[in-house]
Amino acid sequence: MNLRLSQAVRWTGRATYATVRYSARLAHRFTLAVGLIAILIALTFWLSPLWRQAFTAQLRMVFSATAPPDFRRLLADDSSPARMRYPSGQGALASRAFFSQSAQEASAKTVCTIRRARSDIGKINEKCSKPERRIAQSPKQARISDYLAHRYRVARMPVGNLVKAAFSVGQEFDLDPLLLLAVIAIESRFNPYAESGVGAQGLMQVMSRVHLNKFDYFGGPEATLDPLVNLKVGALILKECIARGGSLTEGLRRYVGALPSSQSSYAGKVLAERRLLHNVARGLNVSVYASRGTHT
Repeated sequence: MNLRLSQAVRWTGRATYATVRYSARLAHRFTLAVGLIAILIALTFWLSPLWRQAFTAQLRMVFSATAPPDFRRLLADDSSPARMRYPSGQGALASRAFFSQSAQEASAKTVCTIRRARSDIGKINEKCSKPERRIAQSPKQARISDYLAHRYRVARMPVGNLVKAAFSVGQEFDLDPLLLLAVIAIESRFNPYAESGVGAQGLMQVMSRVHLNKFDYFGGPEATLDPLVNLKVGALILKECIARGGSLTEGLRRYVGALPSSQSSYAGKVLAERRLLHNVARGLNVSVYASRGTHT
């Protein structure tokens, strides 16, 4: 009897030990899986600003539905000056006048937020508030459009509109329009929805999360993939890079993010592409398969 009891006790102890050990292993694996999932979610939100904004908006809606009125007012997404809520009752008129004036000043500062460049480059004159004039495509622009459409296998009409926009933006920012088109060719091959592995987007491959303030006038980073917005913001960034670098080559290196000591061929590719477009604009017969070669 004692032998059977001792065996039962030993068997129960072993079973309990095995159960505890198995439970510990299971808990360890579960914790590891949860940690990996959390890391993946964090990386996804970090690499995808649009997903992060959508998730934040959903959380705001959930908390706003259950929060008190005073706290709900703080959670309201009314950061835009045009949608700002004003107080009611005594002092409302003064508050509205103050916020209206502040909104106008903020809008004006957003439109003209370009820093003064070096004295040899001069000040950039932005004309965002003036309506753009539709100018018929010149023969030079038509030749460039035909060449780009065949070279990069894109539709003729949209690339023609893009060429006209490049000439307009180039005049607006005092940049060579052929340089802008060459940057687009190297960066995205005229794909307005291109995105790099580090999050650069659009024709000019702009990092919207780095240049958030430059998209304020156009409605925020959601406008990154708008071709004209991407072109204007990219031109502004390129202008600032050239001003800081002191030369076109150094400005292109800064635009692509290359170190000054690196042997990046990016600037050479862009300048060689611009040379091809310059020959096309002059009416020379340039093959659509022509190699960019090396800029000298």
